[in-house]
Amino acid sequence: MKKLLLVAVVALGLGGCATIDAIGNGLSLATKSIANPVTKTNEAQIELAIDAAIVALKGYKQACVAGTADKPCRDNIAAIQAYTRQMPPLIAQLRSFVDNNDQINAAVAYNQLAALYSNFKTTATNLGYNVGNLP
Repeated sequence: MKKLLLVAVVALGLGGCATIDAIGNGLSLATKSIANPVTKTNEAQIELAIDAAIVALKGYKQACVAGTADKPCRDNIAAIQAYTRQMPPLIAQLRSFVDNNDQINAAVAYNQLAALYSNFKTTATNLGYNVGNLP
């Protein structure tokens, strides 16, 4: 039980640190367009922001299963997962579009991921769960 709590605390701590930097780098570029194309660096930054947030969510989920999280943790996780489940296919599409230099579709996928991440972060914050702040 103590090991699970320690793992959750470390995961949340590391996830939180990574999230703060990743969010600032991943989403500070805002909306992409043909005039503001998606680069491999942008792709990596938004993936890092999403990965860090998912690590934090997994830590919260482990704490919930262990019974050390807040009472409504199952409902909170369900609300947040509505966004995180949509992200993997978009990330795969973004990678493909960036690799093939298809900037129109890359911009669409990037903007959808940025919107999903923003909604994910807002929902988590409204539920009282901090996944990091913009610097």
